[in-house]
Amino acid sequence: MKKFFWTVLLALTVTLAACSSAPTATPLPSAPATASAPTGLILSGGVVASAEAVPAQDTQMSFLVSAPVQEVLVKEGDMVTAGQPLLTLYSPDLELSVTSAELAVQSAELEHQYWILRNDRTPERRDRAKAELDGVIAKLETAKASFAQTTLVAPFDATVINIKIQPGEFAQAGQVVIVLGDLAHLQIKTTDLSERDIPSVQVGQNANIYIEALDVTVTGKVIHISPVAETVGGDVVYPVTIELDEQPAGLLWGMTAEVEIVVE
Repeated sequence: MKKFFWTVLLALTVTLAACSSAPTATPLPSAPATASAPTGLILSGGVVASAEAVPAQDTQMSFLVSAPVQEVLVKEGDMVTAGQPLLTLYSPDLELSVTSAELAVQSAELEHQYWILRNDRTPERRDRAKAELDGVIAKLETAKASFAQTTLVAPFDATVINIKIQPGEFAQAGQVVIVLGDLAHLQIKTTDLSERDIPSVQVGQNANIYIEALDVTVTGKVIHISPVAETVGGDVVYPVTIELDEQPAGLLWGMTAEVEIVVE
């Protein structure tokens, strides 16, 4: 029994000695913290906000009358000029109204000329013919105006962004059928400029704009401060529009930017 006890004790002693002499693992050095990516915007103590590129003008266009689409005269990506036809509706009734009114004007003009040549008739009869002519001319103008509503024309020089309808489809009055944007004149619009900072911002102040996708910094001026607040993530913000001094190549609608407005 004693021999067994001393044998166990000797084994434990050897085990403990081996454990105490085992080398201690050296901890690996932790990796250095990754530095945040540079914003590309050198701050000077002004008002800073996030922003995005938006067209100086854009519009979602719709017809005032309901009818099937006859023609789509442009395609997405086309450059269009002010007054250029974009889409037309098929509306034979309105077209017929114009033709009928034109014939009525021709008839009334002949009648009016006839009574002018009849010097043996009273002036009242000639005046009545003139009034009848004026009336049918007014009806012709009304018919033309109604028929003109079947053609959408570009209100300004722009790029066709989106066409939402095709020939043969029925267009409801007020339904958006085409979207235009002036991509040649993009501006920068802030998205999170706080109500706390807006009192320091004024129209005409200079601004520095860093466009992340292009990795360029450009300059501009504040041209508009929204008088109405918006709520973003529970914060009250005021959109501010900045006109670029020069639009950089490659700038697209919706690209994000970081803006510093110089308030000194």
